[in-house]
Amino acid sequence: MSSVWAGLMIIGIVSAILEGKPERLLVCITQGGSDSIQYVLSLFGIMAFWSGIYGILDKTGLLGFLTAKFARPIFKRVFRRPLSPAQEEAIFASIAANLLGLGNAATVWGLRAMAELKKGGQLTPNMATFLVLLSTGFTVFPSTVISMRAAVGSQKAALIWVPTLVVSVFGAALALLLDRLWGEG
Repeated sequence: MSSVWAGLMIIGIVSAILEGKPERLLVCITQGGSDSIQYVLSLFGIMAFWSGIYGILDKTGLLGFLTAKFARPIFKRVFRRPLSPAQEEAIFASIAANLLGLGNAATVWGLRAMAELKKGGQLTPNMATFLVLLSTGFTVFPSTVISMRAAVGSQKAALIWVPTLVVSVFGAALALLLDRLWGEG
């Protein structure tokens, strides 16, 4: 990946020199840095909010309650083998964050879920199913993408909601079907 970035930078520098406008390169570098910081700060609020909500759910035991009440019946049908309560909670938290379009917040829970699922030492059918489900990008409300669109000035930032939902549901259903048909176990 480093070679890709290096190549892109070299192409940019060479094209600025060939056009005879190297000052545009300096403007892009400084403006790009400023835009990056502004973008990170605009996403920080939503990430902090949802991370805090998950922390509260985890510490109060509500995550376990919600998992048992809502996720366990679904997980019994989706996963091939029974899950432990710790596995269910981590998987539920990761999937719930993905459903809300919070991929960064879902990463921590996804890593925790994979650590819980890996306690056998090798790839299990449940790990494969979890990876398949996460790889589909299953999202009900793409809040990160909507906030990114709003941050760059989109007048209708949430316009992508319905198409995202349709593609997300179709992709997840197809992936789970193929996992069930071709998966081991």
